[in-house]
Amino acid sequence: MCRLKPWESVTRKWLRNMATRAAPRPVAQLKEELPRQLLLDMGHPWIYDDEVKNISQLNGVAAGTLVDISGHDGRPMGVGILNRQASIVLRRMEGIASGTEVTQELLSARLKSAFAQRQQRLGDAAAYCRAFNGDQDGLPGVLVDRFGASAVVTFEVVGSVKLELLVQEELTRWIGKLKQLTVHRMTAKKEKWAQEGSEFTTSITRGDASKVRVVEPLASFDVDVLQGLAPGHWNYSLEALRGPLAQAFGAGTVLDAWAQCGQWGLRCAAAGATEVVLLEDSLGLAKLCRENATLNGLEEKVTVLHRGDLHTELRNMAESGIRFNCVSLNVRIRFERYLKHQRGQFGRWYKPSLKGYERAITLGAMVTSRNGYLVVSFLLPLTTEYWALCLVQGALEKASRAGSIVYCSSGASEDTAMASSTMDEYWSHIVIAVQLA
Repeated sequence: MCRLKPWESVTRKWLRNMATRAAPRPVAQLKEELPRQLLLDMGHPWIYDDEVKNISQLNGVAAGTLVDISGHDGRPMGVGILNRQASIVLRRMEGIASGTEVTQELLSARLKSAFAQRQQRLGDAAAYCRAFNGDQDGLPGVLVDRFGASAVVTFEVVGSVKLELLVQEELTRWIGKLKQLTVHRMTAKKEKWAQEGSEFTTSITRGDASKVRVVEPLASFDVDVLQGLAPGHWNYSLEALRGPLAQAFGAGTVLDAWAQCGQWGLRCAAAGATEVVLLEDSLGLAKLCRENATLNGLEEKVTVLHRGDLHTELRNMAESGIRFNCVSLNVRIRFERYLKHQRGQFGRWYKPSLKGYERAITLGAMVTSRNGYLVVSFLLPLTTEYWALCLVQGALEKASRAGSIVYCSSGASEDTAMASSTMDEYWSHIVIAVQLA
């Protein structure tokens, strides 16, 4: 844990240079007859390295530099943020024409507008929301999650970290004095999600505590920001899907596997479940689950189990004849290397893996009682929702169980929507609930 002040002078200098520079910006010219040309014309914000004709001329240009973009015929196509080493070499800033001066006031206005929209639409609920969503709100790679008087800022793009001070200033104007501010910064030059969270550094720049609190109508949850982005991050879009399901299906006995901070199981316990088991393979998260059970006064209903291998524990439960009325599987996301995956949201060669999902669902079905509910979370490209359905179907067959799908939805909401409807390769959470016969 550290406190960073040197970023402040860097940020102000960068913004001042953008506003006052007299020299023309670098220009990236696209190739002819691109397969994705129509998508780019329709507003797709990402441009990949193999789509830029003069890519060699951009060698040595610093990450985060603003670049004018033109078509193969010289037609202006806006302004983008460059990272020559990344798979997504240019991220376009919506609504800014080529040659337009990008000032600190313009960038501040985008933050203010996003915060104001959330406040107007959500009212008091804006205290717990995704307050700024990168491409959608006009600043690529900048994500802001609000937790009451605290906030977590994630810079998914190397160059976007230069906006850190500006984000802090606008958050303070909106919220007031920040109780706690955590910043996750992408440090991998190629922006690959290849190091199980180590491609990000995490710093608490305001406050001393490492935990932020989510307050919901039924329960409250502490989230430890130092657990990192992969296991410890609170995902508002995913929880917006899972929250109502916990109240609808979480009666009787409940198993919450890969429980994170216990949010699913604790919601069920608060809604009236008779007994809840929270199952975790991370010792730190298991401890957090116990603390959250105590926080909500539910420790008598809730049992927390820490096991090194959750698949083995689920099998032991099945062989022992243990059954639950509702089983939630929030399988931990793992990024793996795929040589055929040349480009995408998580960098060249890397994407979330589905390995282990079918086995987990099979075992989950084996410990779900008759007429009980099995709820599974996935992270998939929006156009491949059927993969999740096929995995569930195959797993139920292996478990010799039959069931009907009673719920299936993706996590794209107003606060976490795509910047363009053309982004069919965008990865989003999908939640499926099955009632077993």
